[in-house]
Amino acid sequence: MSIPRAPLPDGTLPWTRSCFVCGEANPHGLRLKSRHEGGLVVLRYAPRAADRGWREIVHGGIATTLLDEVMTWSAILHTRRACVAAELSVRLSHPITVGQPLRIVGEILLGNARLMQARGRIYDAQDQILCESTGKFVPMDAAVASACAEDFVTNAEAIPVQAIFEAGTAGNTANARE
Repeated sequence: MSIPRAPLPDGTLPWTRSCFVCGEANPHGLRLKSRHEGGLVVLRYAPRAADRGWREIVHGGIATTLLDEVMTWSAILHTRRACVAAELSVRLSHPITVGQPLRIVGEILLGNARLMQARGRIYDAQDQILCESTGKFVPMDAAVASACAEDFVTNAEAIPVQAIFEAGTAGNTANARE
């Protein structure tokens, strides 16, 4: 069952200060920006040498982290509430190498207000699927979501946090700092 929502415009999704994937102040993070494109969540990335697990092959945990990011954002956009992963299943089909341009795509397969099933895929430059994941996502507890909401950065480059989250479902997004 799908939750009817006003469509969001395509554009850059908001980011935080501390997140490993998008956090602008995380010294060890990737500092990436996800996008909403035609109802999908899309992230582009070329893995760094620091992301390798064995020689020039990217660690599977990095691939899983990227998939978790796009699937979590898919759940957030579907429910308009802060969400987290409850379960992930990942299939690593082909090696991902350092420096390889990647397109990571997330979407909701099924969902309602309490549980969403999402799919994420990592594609190479030739649109070959290198890695695929499915996951189950649940909304955060209101108190936790409120604390997390304070970590969002307000930036004219991004879709406004207030446009994504329903009033009261991600905490007080008015506290998002410049």
